[in-house]
Amino acid sequence: MESRQLVVVGAGISGTAAAIEAAKAGVQVTLIDENPVPTSLAGLNIPLFYGQRFTDAPHNEAEIVRTTRSANEALTEAEEAGVDIQLGTCVWGAFRNSENSRGLDGPQIGLSDYERSWMLKFERLIVATGARDLSIGFRGWELAGTMGANGAYSLMDRYKALSSERVVVLGSGDLGLNTAIMAMDSGVEIAAVVDVSPTVQGDVALAAALQDRGVGVYTSHTISEAKGKDCEIQCVELVKIDDNAEPIAGTEKLISTDTVCLAIGLVPNVELLSLLGCELAFRSELGGHLPIHDEWMRTSVDNVFVAGDAAGFHDGMVLDREIARDQGRLAG
Repeated sequence: MESRQLVVVGAGISGTAAAIEAAKAGVQVTLIDENPVPTSLAGLNIPLFYGQRFTDAPHNEAEIVRTTRSANEALTEAEEAGVDIQLGTCVWGAFRNSENSRGLDGPQIGLSDYERSWMLKFERLIVATGARDLSIGFRGWELAGTMGANGAYSLMDRYKALSSERVVVLGSGDLGLNTAIMAMDSGVEIAAVVDVSPTVQGDVALAAALQDRGVGVYTSHTISEAKGKDCEIQCVELVKIDDNAEPIAGTEKLISTDTVCLAIGLVPNVELLSLLGCELAFRSELGGHLPIHDEWMRTSVDNVFVAGDAAGFHDGMVLDREIARDQGRLAG
């Protein structure tokens, strides 16, 4: 069985920073990321909530890999530092000796790609698996076109394959505002930004920039229903709410859209950490269950570290990418 001094799972901001930092110090590093995923999986909302808004543009695997690499300049830096990069590789399991398993020849993870499945031993593991979209239900949410902000970001940045034409963003925090601006910069029309709060929750300058570009910002509103035909969203009904979050009759408003982007929060991906027995704690302000770690990003399991959104997400991390990058460098 192959073995590595350090395995980093997740090639986002924090994962690449950790891999580069360790490689420059002479450590043998393997960097693993499940992206790019086949379009067949993306159509099933794996691994993110894409809402069936993945275009047919990236047809072949080689083209998808090229697009993914070009969207992440840090991968080039990692490669130049000597990091072994394995894209399109899924981590399906993690194992270490414990009360229930005593016969392992050291800690190891299970991997698979398009062609095979194998085990890889590690001396140290950094989990930088990011976060997934927090979802909320409303009438019609099951129609194609309801997606998450992280899914939208991935389609715009990593794959260059977002098919949406006109989007309503639910959530006025930095996550929602930044997603809306990025979509407009990508040529997508933003029909509205909607939030149940009485005031915009994110950066006021971002909100003002959107309004200057003609985007309606509806505070004290929610989506009461998404409507459409042929299983596709065609419009949403907004309704104003009172101080008790109850809908106010007669305030309904229809907005034409083909996509509803849920930008109400992110949930740390801690499944791999949980499998390894890392102690978790619930912190609602940081997205839910997350690993307990020290100032060096070390979890309760000595040779397992965490970095980035997997360590806990707050809205300020959207605009300040150095937070995730610094965590990665510490872990590396």
